[in-house]
Amino acid sequence: MIAAVAERLATLAVPNRVALLDALRAGEATVQELADLVGLTHQMASHHLAVLYRGGLLSRRREGAATVYAVDDWSSSWVIEQVAQSLSDDDA
Repeated sequence: MIAAVAERLATLAVPNRVALLDALRAGEATVQELADLVGLTHQMASHHLAVLYRGGLLSRRREGAATVYAVDDWSSSWVIEQVAQSLSDDDA
């Protein structure tokens, strides 16, 4: 269990992945939409989304030529919210 928790946290320990997961809180989106939202190239967004998908945090489906991603594990999004809130509290 400890190893699985550490692995999940390691998956989230990359700012671009946190940004992508945060963007997906608003709803599903294609790789290009997400790349544009967070300021990444299509290739970099695709790489980070694939890591999040393999880590069990996202679901994905094909829609024509595009891949559409959505949050599959909302607990990780909650963890990000809690850490962000804690950091906001520290700044106050």
